[in-house]
Amino acid sequence: MANKFGMFLIGGVVGAVAALLAAPRTGVETRAMVADKANDILGDAQQWGGQAAAGAQHIYQEAASKGAEVVNSVTAKGQEIASEAAARGADVAASIQEAASNISPTINEKGDELREKIEAARQRIADQVSKNAGEDADAMSDAVEDVKDAAADAGEAVKTAAHEAKDAVDAAADQKDDK
Repeated sequence: MANKFGMFLIGGVVGAVAALLAAPRTGVETRAMVADKANDILGDAQQWGGQAAAGAQHIYQEAASKGAEVVNSVTAKGQEIASEAAARGADVAASIQEAASNISPTINEKGDELREKIEAARQRIADQVSKNAGEDADAMSDAVEDVKDAAADAGEAVKTAAHEAKDAVDAAADQKDDK
């Protein structure tokens, strides 16, 4: 804008010089007329400058006012969003807490049932091991009795065989003596 104003002033000066050179008046009259026109232009320029400054001040104040309104609006909206987010976060936290408190008894109940089932299985295994041990002890006892009976039978068989062998040796000795 300053560039346009500078061109305007240069154009005004060139026009004034051309008018002076082509004017049919005397120098004193022309100088007086130029001075009047220069004073008029200077007064107009001062008036335009004052109006431009007032307009710029008004525009600045409007922009500052609008900027403050925007900042206040954005700040209020940000606070509203933050409040809503905090409220939603609190609602979600409460929902999670409620769900956890609702699930906790079920988990404890299922845990207790599982412990009971494990204890019952342990007891069944212990009973089965005990039963198997008893059966194995009975079988072992039966086997020991069978071994004792077999040993007794073998002892009798050995005695019988020993007697028969002695009788055979005696008979052979008698036969040898008889001959």
